[in-house]
Amino acid sequence: MLVSIITPSFNQARYIEATLDSVLSQDYPEIEYIVMDGGSTDGTVDILKRYEHRLAGWVSEKDRGQTDAINKGFARARGEVLAWLNSDDTYQPGAVREAVEALRAHPEAALVYGDANYIDETGRVIGRFPAAQTDYRRLRQGYVHIPQQAAFWRASRWRQVGPLDVSFFFAMD
Repeated sequence: MLVSIITPSFNQARYIEATLDSVLSQDYPEIEYIVMDGGSTDGTVDILKRYEHRLAGWVSEKDRGQTDAINKGFARARGEVLAWLNSDDTYQPGAVREAVEALRAHPEAALVYGDANYIDETGRVIGRFPAAQTDYRRLRQGYVHIPQQAAFWRASRWRQVGPLDVSFFFAMD
């Protein structure tokens, strides 16, 4: 089961290498990793060039913000499972494998997600977002408790409801 992960980025040279390493060091072998950069001028492109042989693709061009970048990345994606990881976030070891295992074990599920760490600018964990607090009733009442950086979903469902609304810059998920 191919997993396509998109990273939107703009002037994130300070953080993006940790993000790249966290995806590329996953123990799940079927990952298509695409970085959509908004035309960075801070050294991000130099970092992407160093990693390009390990990426399925990357682009650095002006866009209309992270929502646009994510949509453009997903339009290129070939995976059966989709996710996006912002350029200042990281995956824990085994995250992708565990997500795929959960989706395989529950073919009726459209989306799986787990806990997420809050990290500081050095990557040090400073807090935890316990995803277990989410339940269907609260979600239907407008509470948003699914940590996007720990979410993976079926591409078939994305095609039913996507793309993201580019009029939203934050909370577009």
